Amino acid sequence: MNNNQPLSVDNQIILLMNKGLVIHDSQQVRTFLSNNTYYRLKGYTHTLQDNNVGERLFVNHVCFEDVLDIYNFDIELRSLIFKATERIEIAFRTQLIQQYSMVYGAHWYLDESHFRNQSNYNLFLDDFYNTLQRSTEDFIEPYKMKQGITCWMVPACWISFEIISLGKLSKLFTNLRKSDCKREIAAHFKMKSHFVLENWIYCLSVIRNICAHHGRLWNRTIPMDMEFLKKPCSEPFIMNLNIPSNKIYVYVCAIRYLLDVIEPQNDFKIKLIGLLDRYPSIGLKEMGFPVDWKSEGFWT
Repeated sequence: MNNNQPLSVDNQIILLMNKGLVIHDSQQVRTFLSNNTYYRLKGYTHTLQDNNVGERLFVNHVCFEDVLDIYNFDIELRSLIFKATERIEIAFRTQLIQQYSMVYGAHWYLDESHFRNQSNYNLFLDDFYNTLQRSTEDFIEPYKMKQGITCWMVPACWISFEIISLGKLSKLFTNLRKSDCKREIAAHFKMKSHFVLENWIYCLSVIRNICAHHGRLWNRTIPMDMEFLKKPCSEPFIMNLNIPSNKIYVYVCAIRYLLDVIEPQNDFKIKLIGLLDRYPSIGLKEMGFPVDWKSEGFWT
């Protein structure tokens, strides 16, 4: 398909058939392509095609249902991860608010002395003030001014942080100087190093953003390497670290670790394994899962 040449849905179907995709029900494919672009579908076909052939023909006997299975699996995976990262975001925000406000007061985040990089802090403040002015939340309205915002009108951190994204909060956390508060937050999540927590929270903000915009997770190389939790800790973690640091497997490991701290009775592991069992044909290698992943004590 010429990237610059639009095709009708019927011609898209013909193109798929010319590439060797077996189509049993043309109406099913027509309905799908009427609600999902051909380009979006392509992202789920790469492992089903012969990439050594210029036309990228489908391997023998691959049918539309095979592609649809991967597509539907990815929808369910996104939903599972999005819900899980929401819980982590709320817990992280709560700890950031609680630990710092109890020591430094409700407006601690307006004190530049807490931050290592002044330029990054100024960028945060500019973005925050813009977000505050644009916010349509009822609880923000009393703090907005037509001619700007003065320092004394800025809400307390437990109000302000409700409108700040996880990505922005993670950058704020990373920019904080070393302190007992920062160490206490890491300790709350059963981590000996706040550096790993900084990395994890930012990585999870990236993947949460992908989920929020309905991006593909399956077979995706995520543009952020997740650091491994190497130091001994009180909670179990995976032992096999010979895995890609930018595929979904290490991300779901981090999610499960944090959820087990936040909500020990959570059902993330059960739902993830159940999802994988419902789609046995889905390639786990493409998501960074090692062959023996189920033998890890972390997953048993």
